[in-house]
Amino acid sequence: MFKVISLDIDGTIKGSNGEPSLFTKQVLNECVELGAVIYIATGRSLKSARLYTDKLDMISNLISFQGALVTNSRQDDPIWKQTLSFDYVKVVLEYLKNKPFRVLAYVGDDIYVEKTDSWVSAYGERNRVEIREIDSLTDIGSSIYRILAVGHDDEIATLESDMREKFSGKLYVTRSLPHFCEILSNKSGKDKALAWLCSQNGYLREEVIAFGNGFNDVEMLGWAGRGVAIKGSEEPAILVSDDIAGLADEEGVAVYLKTLLDMNQIGGI
Repeated sequence: MFKVISLDIDGTIKGSNGEPSLFTKQVLNECVELGAVIYIATGRSLKSARLYTDKLDMISNLISFQGALVTNSRQDDPIWKQTLSFDYVKVVLEYLKNKPFRVLAYVGDDIYVEKTDSWVSAYGERNRVEIREIDSLTDIGSSIYRILAVGHDDEIATLESDMREKFSGKLYVTRSLPHFCEILSNKSGKDKALAWLCSQNGYLREEVIAFGNGFNDVEMLGWAGRGVAIKGSEEPAILVSDDIAGLADEEGVAVYLKTLLDMNQIGGI
């Protein structure tokens, strides 16, 4: 029986129409009525995640910032929070210095940059977050959830590989998109936040089913009792998963969960 359902947003339950379908809502509500809890696990910032999750009243908890922050579904107060230490902020920024990347630092609902351009402004508008320009990102201190490097796909893949090797065990480094490399505290990660949340609520790993599609979902899909990748997911996500669900535009997650409901494998009431 799966008692915990963990869902990534983009490319997993959010398709091209941008809204959760009525069928998806119905299936998720049925899961909750049978005793399951539903967690969202996303790389989005809290504010950006709520643009989507506020339409899903059945959500219990929200894991955002790649697992650096956990909140209750309707409250912003952290129940789990992992920020980069000031020492590592300095190390990361020095490492990225003079490299061909845009560098953004996330503090709460705001994004800090040392130089604003049209891409950065458009990114802030899409995510409805404030862009703040300052002289040096090192002036922020130790309140940074993540540092984001943006560049060409191949250069970002190399950056991720290099940083994972150099900072193994010291930082959590992942890609949310092929051109986004994200650097966070080594206590971050969707898998770590999900494991903590389950332990706080008495759920076993074997009772968790997780859905995702990206590089940043790999650890979560591998940790869950059953990891389900979305059709067309990044290859590492598919390789660690136990099964594959249909595309978001085909309501793949809802269809998969409906099958489990019909087999009496959701909930526990």
